[in-house]
Amino acid sequence: MLRLRSTLLILVGVCVNCLDAFGESRSYEDRLTFRVYSPSVQQQLNNKTALLELRTQINKLHDAEFLKELALSNDNFGEQGSGLFADINNVSDTCREHWNRTITGLLRSEFWAFKMLDASGKIGAGILEGHTKWMGSYDECFRIDRTLPGMPPSNSGFSTQFCGMRTKVTLGYIPLEIDFAACVPKACSPKDLTILYNDLLKRLPTQNPVRVYGTFCKEDQEIDSRAVVAIVILGIFAALMFVSTVYDLLIIQRQRHTAERTKSEILSEHTASVGEKSPLLISHEKKLAPKQDSVAERLLLAFSVYSNGKKILQVNQSAGTLTALNGIRFLSISWVVLGHTFAFITPVLSNSYVVLPDLIARWTFQAVANALVSVDSFFALSGLLLAYLTLKEMKKGQGKFRINWFMFYFHRFWRLTPVYMLLMMISICLSRYFGDGPLWPDQGMEVNYCKDTWWKNLLYINNLFNEQSCFGVSWYLANDMQFFLLSPLMLIPLYFYFPGGIVICIVWLLGSAITPGVVSNVLDLPPSTVGGGGTAQGRADYFSYYYIRPYCRMGPYIVGIIVGSFLYKTDCKVKINKYLNLLLWLVFATLAVVVLYGLRDPISFPEDALSRDVSALYNATHKIVWGACVCWVIFACATGNGGFINTLLSWSPFVPLARLSYCIYLSHAMVIFTYYDSQRSLIYLDDLNIIYVFLATLVLSVMVAFVASLSFEAPMMGLEKVIFKRDRRN
Repeated sequence: MLRLRSTLLILVGVCVNCLDAFGESRSYEDRLTFRVYSPSVQQQLNNKTALLELRTQINKLHDAEFLKELALSNDNFGEQGSGLFADINNVSDTCREHWNRTITGLLRSEFWAFKMLDASGKIGAGILEGHTKWMGSYDECFRIDRTLPGMPPSNSGFSTQFCGMRTKVTLGYIPLEIDFAACVPKACSPKDLTILYNDLLKRLPTQNPVRVYGTFCKEDQEIDSRAVVAIVILGIFAALMFVSTVYDLLIIQRQRHTAERTKSEILSEHTASVGEKSPLLISHEKKLAPKQDSVAERLLLAFSVYSNGKKILQVNQSAGTLTALNGIRFLSISWVVLGHTFAFITPVLSNSYVVLPDLIARWTFQAVANALVSVDSFFALSGLLLAYLTLKEMKKGQGKFRINWFMFYFHRFWRLTPVYMLLMMISICLSRYFGDGPLWPDQGMEVNYCKDTWWKNLLYINNLFNEQSCFGVSWYLANDMQFFLLSPLMLIPLYFYFPGGIVICIVWLLGSAITPGVVSNVLDLPPSTVGGGGTAQGRADYFSYYYIRPYCRMGPYIVGIIVGSFLYKTDCKVKINKYLNLLLWLVFATLAVVVLYGLRDPISFPEDALSRDVSALYNATHKIVWGACVCWVIFACATGNGGFINTLLSWSPFVPLARLSYCIYLSHAMVIFTYYDSQRSLIYLDDLNIIYVFLATLVLSVMVAFVASLSFEAPMMGLEKVIFKRDRRN
């Protein structure tokens, strides 16, 4: 019974709504949200019948022999000849000519006409397991006139285009839109093709005729003004990087090498001339004062690929650094990539009806289904580092306010915004040119090119609106910036009166727990995006009204501030009894396991779904608990109570990877979308396939992040250092 119930789960956003398969962009929210319903057994049987009948009709529509028989049958001849011709239809003259030429070529068994049908979508095996996107052969459609070895010459005399025909079918109580591909003459408009295909479908012998309700054709992607502007901006960066790197290598590095060699020669000569009685210090006259680079030189060198690359790849760290953070940051961003690899693959699966319910039922998969808390790890890290470093700077500072609060905010804005805006520009203006194929969205990765929403991203307020956001992963940046803006309300009391500051932080923490609990209870939200409780409307509201809202996500950040302030007060010197230390590790490990795996039964078994109140309690507390678990790991490692875990997390290769974590977060979605949306056929999901996809995605994301950091992030930080004369450690 469990197996039957699991196989009946159908994901509406995944199963057969192929709108996105033929040129329409899908938002980050749509890609990330699962909408699940469970039809009855009788409805499932009706679904099978409807899909199998639809398969019969569509396959006949693109079957050469059947169409030839239909064209030659007496019942289909009229005054103008075969009813398959377009002479009696209200279509354009050029379309009619090319359509009729195709029918004639089919009747004459010309090779190019068979290739057009061969490139059109047909329903194959696996339809009842989710193989319901019938995309045909995209590339073959544009190679109709290419003669293959050993085959007859192929010459249609006209250009072809790849289109999607939309029809409808009702599965259970859900009306669904289904698209199938067609390779047709390019001269035919979508309206022409709708008329022609509906006339053709009426001639199929069936009790339940199918109608085409819309046609969507892939268009050639021409370079528009947005792309030109983006290319010019990127070209300026590329030119600066080239000039800077050449100047750095040929002038600066050569001068430094010469100076080092001269210094070495002077030392050698001095030692040889004086011998063992030579003084330890060389005379003042022979000292070489280091040449100071001018401001213009340092501004130019901020773009040097050579110097920036060395900084990024450097593994040495200064004393007092919280080294365990490097491992946590990279492992957390890898977890984010893993979660999105699974979440974004659902629209391109050929076995979604079966594999997704099976995965969700696994104990081991809960770490992926609940990968949402990986972002809370970053909130906790951000709060902890902010408190630890800012309080140390306030201690060094002077005056009433201790530090320059303008630079406090400006540095954060400058640290996040340039690379964020530039990568968002690439996604908006250039992503439509990254690939092609039946699944490739005509507008690229951003809905409507973010025409009405981009400014909200710039102001870091895009998480306060319910509409589809621009550059979907940016909801996290908006939250982080908003938390940063509020942080002095806790940091200042913590510095001047620590007990009072802790009380204030606890008040904030209580508010960050009560608010999401109330929101969850009022909206009857589920405890997870994949279900486990709540109503259908609550599942639809989960992302927009809970997941991205700052008042529902601030808990781990506040926990980080509290723990970071304790690290500052103790100077990372806390000795814990080994038995107490072991007990604390067990407690926090148990809490982490409960957060990750506690929803398995409510998600897998509808009768075990959490009640409204329990779901609200989970939504109010689980992120705070997870943040506390992450902060304990950092606290234990920083104070010498981490043992081999600290050794593992402090592994030196994690240092450069951690530096790239921000750019990995910004760019990994583009890497995933580019691969998935470029598919020519659906992906059969199994463990081996997803392992390969995840590892390839992670490696490519690191490579793209390295380029983005070299091109945008590191130069901007270098410019800030030169302009404001900021010390590197700040």
